[in-house]
Amino acid sequence: MSSQLTNVVFIDESGDIGLKSKPWIQKKPYFVFGFVYCKDPQQLRKRLRRLLKRMHQRGKYPSRLGELKFYLPHTELIQSGYTITDINNYGAHMPVIRTKALGLITKYSDGVSATVLDKRKAQPTWSEEELGNFILAKSFIESVMNVLKPPNPPAILYDRGRLSPARSIEFNNYVVSKDSYYQYRGWKNYPGSLSPPVDTASLGEAGIWAADIVAGAFYHKYANSDWSYANLLTPSLIGGKERLFWP
Repeated sequence: MSSQLTNVVFIDESGDIGLKSKPWIQKKPYFVFGFVYCKDPQQLRKRLRRLLKRMHQRGKYPSRLGELKFYLPHTELIQSGYTITDINNYGAHMPVIRTKALGLITKYSDGVSATVLDKRKAQPTWSEEELGNFILAKSFIESVMNVLKPPNPPAILYDRGRLSPARSIEFNNYVVSKDSYYQYRGWKNYPGSLSPPVDTASLGEAGIWAADIVAGAFYHKYANSDWSYANLLTPSLIGGKERLFWP
């Protein structure tokens, strides 16, 4: 059904939202949500799938990995039979693949956004789920919807791996209630009401690949002090810059 939708926002994440301990937070301080808005996602899907097929045919991307990602999933690839040498060889091609994918996202989407969490500045009373839900819903409404002001609220598709089925229902209700709260307070700049988000398997939805790549580009910017990939998205960046939690 998702393949027939138009007016869609795709959402995925990069990094680890874990708040296990201060040493863990210091080791992995950043977590990023990526958003990709498409009035009609068919061309974006088509072009990303074509890129994946071409990279498979040329032996530049793991043939057993059926989706484009900003970072190769080492554990998953090792479990699929790849060696460290194999993964390193594929990794050598990733800068070009990322650049090509980011070019397609810029050309065939109608806007992207990223929200960056510095976990070192988060309140220690948050649970991981509460923190993720709050940041995703708040940044989506304020930094995407209120800036774009689409005439009709888009469908919201996010990667199924983020939450368990039960917690997905709670998250969906949270987003809808957040939208209603903003309406009540007069903080909404867009008409209509948000529908519950749809958890979507990334393997079959190239729009989720795009959101992963956007999130990865901004994670890479902050975790590795490398702006090169994020800068490629500047022409499409909603509001002109990413959002930080907390500055």
